[in-house]
Amino acid sequence: MYNKIKPYALPLLTVAGLLLSIFWMAGAFDTKIEPGKITNNTPYKGETLTLKTSLVQLNEDVPATVRSKQTTHVAARILAPIKSIHVKAGDMVKKGDLLIVLDNRNNHSNVAQAKENINAIRAQLTQAKSHYARTKILYKKESVTKAQLEQASATYNSLRAQLARARQQLESSQTTSSYSKIRAQFTARVIDRFAEPGDLASPGMKLLTLYDPQSLRIDANVRESLALTLKIGQQLETHIPALNKTLMATIEEIVPAADPGARSFLIKAKIENKGQLLPGLFARILIPSSKQNQLLIPTAYIKQIGQLDVVWVLEKNTPVRRFIRTGQQRGNNTMVISGLTEGEQLILPNQLKTNMTVN
Repeated sequence: MYNKIKPYALPLLTVAGLLLSIFWMAGAFDTKIEPGKITNNTPYKGETLTLKTSLVQLNEDVPATVRSKQTTHVAARILAPIKSIHVKAGDMVKKGDLLIVLDNRNNHSNVAQAKENINAIRAQLTQAKSHYARTKILYKKESVTKAQLEQASATYNSLRAQLARARQQLESSQTTSSYSKIRAQFTARVIDRFAEPGDLASPGMKLLTLYDPQSLRIDANVRESLALTLKIGQQLETHIPALNKTLMATIEEIVPAADPGARSFLIKAKIENKGQLLPGLFARILIPSSKQNQLLIPTAYIKQIGQLDVVWVLEKNTPVRRFIRTGQQRGNNTMVISGLTEGEQLILPNQLKTNMTVN
């Protein structure tokens, strides 16, 4: 009998030891303490804050985007190879700065030909003018016929017309030649460039994109019932999460037509750029929606434990830890959504005595 049990003794003892260890780690052999408040025999006698509700303006958080009012796509006006590009993405340029130079040797040749043509016509015109003047004198002396006078006059007037057309052609060639140098039309920042030296630029081909950094605004699609309460010139608090920056935006345009799909209106608000804002940044606009009685408590009374917000409430002279749900922050105060009621008393975390242990 003993010999039959002996092979199973060691495994049974091992399993029993593991079970005892699990029970011990689970606290099965510890003295149970009922869920309490704060184990402290001395009543709390420090300062407290009595909660009161107040009428608060509630805001609706609306997603928005930073955009530039003035964005320009720089394009070529003529067909020509790109000789050089003097800017790159991120560069600041001033009005009149040279951006791109096109290889415009063909138009330079046209300008030279137009000038030579003008000089030739001028020489002919000088000769025709003298001939016409002599013919008029001879006609008065009845030395030439009227037909000869009319022929001299027609030749003179024809050359004058040819000179006018040649001057127009020269002006057109010079204007076309000027298109070989593309300059900035306003102080701007380069967003991106879409060509490189050696590429063939054609009329209308986009080469650069510029924007005015001083004309940034916030665009937001606001639901129709909320948008109808807004007015031109109204200021709205705006937060830029990427920069952790809050600024004021002034409404300058409300598109007078709703998006039938989203049931929203496009709101455009002007903002001041101090060098950090960039087009395309995500923003949030706080739009006033309604007024309600809410509990506001100083943020200093809230302690974060992980992702939970905790306060200490005085109950029967004993501090009690309580988890709460918070909302928007307003300056040094935080809105309490749930967990507290009016009339309760709060204790600052740093005022708790060191001998008070929270369960």
